[in-house]
Amino acid sequence: MVGSYLRCGGNIIGNGRILGIAYNVIPVKDLEMSAAWFVKHFGFNIRHQREGYLSLFRGNRPILDLIQSDNETRATFEVHQKKRWVITFFTDDIGSLHDYLTSENVKVGAVSDEGQYGKFFVLEDLDGNLFDMWEHRDCELNF
Repeated sequence: MVGSYLRCGGNIIGNGRILGIAYNVIPVKDLEMSAAWFVKHFGFNIRHQREGYLSLFRGNRPILDLIQSDNETRATFEVHQKKRWVITFFTDDIGSLHDYLTSENVKVGAVSDEGQYGKFFVLEDLDGNLFDMWEHRDCELNF
């Protein structure tokens, strides 16, 4: 066999398999203001800016693409009349992050310790998009 292969559930998968999520697209009302908010609070850097669209990176890793939306669409959905997020960020110190965001008047929920599943809190950006923040000591993410 030539190339790279992965055995998955008895099947052999060659090149062309999904390796992960490259980035997530988020609708925003004011592209410049939203980008500045993410840069300030999370240290992202801006790349690939064009009319109504830009990419936010952490170093060389793409994280979010912000797209200026013409309507009130947000990156949320509902379960039992409760808004939920579509993206979870990983942090190595949820307490410090929560304290920082609270001091910056970012809309954040309380930190929830869910034992073996880790610690979480939800935050809301300027446009009402919801994001989950997660810390878990027994989980390794490669960036």
